[in-house]
Amino acid sequence: MPLHIATTKTRRFEKFFKRSGVDIRILGLLFIASGWIDLFWILSYPNYALTVFGATFEGWGGTLIKLQHPCIHWIIGYGFWNTQRWSYRLYLWYLGLACMSEITTQLFHGYHPTRTTMIVVSVLFGSYIIARHRVFRALPL
Repeated sequence: MPLHIATTKTRRFEKFFKRSGVDIRILGLLFIASGWIDLFWILSYPNYALTVFGATFEGWGGTLIKLQHPCIHWIIGYGFWNTQRWSYRLYLWYLGLACMSEITTQLFHGYHPTRTTMIVVSVLFGSYIIARHRVFRALPL
């Protein structure tokens, strides 16, 4: 195949990909799936005490704190699937809160390579979402 034909097809694909937000919709499905995985994890390990901003919560309060994660993932996933602007803002808020919580936890409990990796990956993923912000649209009034 001649190079100019391949380049033209590639450009058409890129235009479709950028405008349609297929990548964001796929990420929405992944957020929904991660919500189910979080819920499975919570139900499988009910005694696990989640650390948030350096503090651990146990009992019913801890369970409610843990259940916020699958709920937020489902909400963000639904919004990403429908490319709603509010989900973009919610994701940025959640990203900031999660990174601050992880950093605070490391300040209280010391360096942890897994937590550091999560921060770095989350910031890189967030950078991609920020770069794709034009895909998100406002709700019709």
